[in-house]
Amino acid sequence: MKLKEKKLKIALFYPWIKSKGGAEKVLLEIMKIKDFNFDLYTWVYDEKNSFEEFKALKINILGSNILRKISKMKILRGLFLPFSLFSKIPLEEYDYFLIYTSGTGEFITFRNYKKGKTIGYVNTILRDAYPEIVKWNMKNIYKNIFSRIVYLSSVKIYRFFEKIAWKRIDFPIFISEEGFKRAEKQGLLKNKKAKVIYPPVDMTKFLKLPSNKGSFFLYVSRFNPPKRQDLLIKAWVKFSKEYPNEKLILSGGLENKKYFEYIKELSKDIKNIEIKEGLDNEGILKLYEKSKAVIFVPFLEDFGIVPFEALAAGKPIIAVDKGGYVDLIKNLPQYYPIKEVENKNLLVENIVNTLKKFMKSNIKPKKINIDSISPQNFKKDIREVFI
Repeated sequence: MKLKEKKLKIALFYPWIKSKGGAEKVLLEIMKIKDFNFDLYTWVYDEKNSFEEFKALKINILGSNILRKISKMKILRGLFLPFSLFSKIPLEEYDYFLIYTSGTGEFITFRNYKKGKTIGYVNTILRDAYPEIVKWNMKNIYKNIFSRIVYLSSVKIYRFFEKIAWKRIDFPIFISEEGFKRAEKQGLLKNKKAKVIYPPVDMTKFLKLPSNKGSFFLYVSRFNPPKRQDLLIKAWVKFSKEYPNEKLILSGGLENKKYFEYIKELSKDIKNIEIKEGLDNEGILKLYEKSKAVIFVPFLEDFGIVPFEALAAGKPIIAVDKGGYVDLIKNLPQYYPIKEVENKNLLVENIVNTLKKFMKSNIKPKKINIDSISPQNFKKDIREVFI
């Protein structure tokens, strides 16, 4: 009788489970892979603001309520560096150590390292320390002298420790070519073997949605300055002068309360804009189903699941032409690219012009499922890493 093959045991670390975003969706998909036994570790778990599915998982929490508050404040997240020195995971019990990170998560290696078996699944190196994004942040977020000094000092300190931490990542895997290029430019790879494995995105529910034309435009994203809902609202006001009967719905999790209040104030007197915050998965699905097109305008998105959800639902996608998703959709007829530019006013005009182009288009959208981001493809590629 053939003995049952023993599954590899993998410690999976993700720094903070605190919202309903693309990274959390990917984390849930990873945990569904039955080929391996994953144990999930995190510094922060915010049960109230993250997906319901996490409640069914055993989550090993290394942090405290104080860290939950810090995780929501970008400028203070560097405090996770000293905390990482005290976070101990019993790695001797595991075959591999997998770190899922968007920057900061790799600090866990200062106390936790399994030689030759520490793998990074990387959304991106820390966004707020990447030169292009530092420049954007200085223009759009950190506007007073004190916050700029604190921010730039934090970036300098982070980059120093980042290089140390990356020496302890034996094999980095990136979710997109965009993330790979950022790490390469920052000199973090240092002849390491690395590869790109697109994240697992289950499109089943979107593919099953009824096909209909829909009655409104939709932007699904967390309310946070880099998602640029404010610029879309400004563009929508201009677009509405020619198309007053069109409607826009903004939906997403509350990532930044101050910015969310600004968005509400900015749109309060605009009758054809509606905000739907904190919807569950079924609520989001209904929005996709009833939309006529999906808009996506974040700044330098690491990957971007929304465009693929839109395509699977059979919706046109109107999105900026710079981000991790672009390589996979750039040749599709129902993708309407918005030219990414640094100047805000010009970007607003580019959004307006692309919306008008869409309104004049006769292209009939169809449901599109991209195999390279399927859970099945991810499962196959990730097996090759561990086995």
